[in-house]
Amino acid sequence: MTAGKGGNDETGAIEELRRHKVMFDNTWTLATLLASVLAVSCWYFGIAQLNLGPVIWVLATLAILHSALNSQVRRARSLAGVRRLALSSQLLGTLCMAIAWHLFGGIQQPLFPLFIVLPLLTGTLVLGFWQQQIAISAVLAVLASGLLLSADTNSFIQERYGISILSAHALPSWVPRSRVLFPDMSTSPAYDLLLAAMVGVVCVAVSTTVRSLVALCRRDAACVASLQDEVGRLQRAVEQFVRCAPASMLVASSTGRIMFASDRLVKSFGLSDASGGFLLDSIDFKHPDVIKRVMTGGGEEIQPANVRGQERILRVQGEMMDFGPSRVTVLSIESCEELCWRGEADAVEGPMFAIAPNGRLMYLNRSALTVFGAEAEGAMATTIFDTGLSAWWDIAPLEDARRILNYRDRSYLASIRRTRIANSLAEVSFVHLNERRQADVASAA
Repeated sequence: MTAGKGGNDETGAIEELRRHKVMFDNTWTLATLLASVLAVSCWYFGIAQLNLGPVIWVLATLAILHSALNSQVRRARSLAGVRRLALSSQLLGTLCMAIAWHLFGGIQQPLFPLFIVLPLLTGTLVLGFWQQQIAISAVLAVLASGLLLSADTNSFIQERYGISILSAHALPSWVPRSRVLFPDMSTSPAYDLLLAAMVGVVCVAVSTTVRSLVALCRRDAACVASLQDEVGRLQRAVEQFVRCAPASMLVASSTGRIMFASDRLVKSFGLSDASGGFLLDSIDFKHPDVIKRVMTGGGEEIQPANVRGQERILRVQGEMMDFGPSRVTVLSIESCEELCWRGEADAVEGPMFAIAPNGRLMYLNRSALTVFGAEAEGAMATTIFDTGLSAWWDIAPLEDARRILNYRDRSYLASIRRTRIANSLAEVSFVHLNERRQADVASAA
């Protein structure tokens, strides 16, 4: 399990690095295009005495070689492989741009090497620390080559500072010198050194700044990813909580769309796919306007509804809560057939109630509350009736029996039946009372 997760993480990191590599390649394409536009514009408008052919051929070769390298990215199976391809693209671009620079005037065009620095802005996302240092060193080497191939700079350095550098006149004849595109422009060797040093400082500063910004953004991205994971876990926890709830769902307050529904609710109401549907489409309430008020304002209502072709009585409880940018209603929908049972018990003529195993009265119907009062709910049965028996309701092992019960000045014939409501609960005794004289009249008839 851990190894599989680690493999997935590494695959995700490689895919992310490949996406960054695409950005890096696009930046090199932009730099090549800008250099080509600059060369064509200078040639077309006669700004410089430029032989356009060699410059365009060099830039075209750069574009073709970059395309060949970019096609190998999908074959790279590791982070190091992708980074090696990126470094190869950077060094290849640096070499071709250096050749184009010398064909374009060399030190007479001191800002041209910035076309090499431009891809390093996105290359920081791909290249490692030492690979970036190699790329910057290559840019500085290009600037040094501009000074080396300048006619006057070497002799100036040797005369002024006593540093002997290979003279441009001592270079092999096959090494091309920088083209002179602006014959009327005359600069001193000191000025050329200053320009080269400034461009070098700018290159190093830009690379260092971008690397710091990328490191900061990566830390922020890691923090955001961690927060997103936490939010995802919380959302899954909320969804799992709702699905495990007895009969609950999350509903968008404004639209009535079901966001999550508990498994028990789906099973109870026969909802094939509740999530994403509308509550009033899933359950046919008799008074949907009342349910809409519960969804938008909370509260509790008891509603008849048609569920799978059967009329059922449902209790709908709504609680409002904030869920991101919108409000959500937590709805609890439960069958309350006990109301029907209560109504049926209240309709029975004569007092009816149940006695728990501990001897306390419960489930008194309306007649029983009228006779014994509301305080009888939960009272001990032995304190209400005078029978001479300590547990007169215990008729085991019989299922049903009759007893004579006396309450104040009245005498009742009690029909007692014991039953078990659920397997895990003890037996409950249900008692139905009839006054004695009513029973005698009935027996006489």
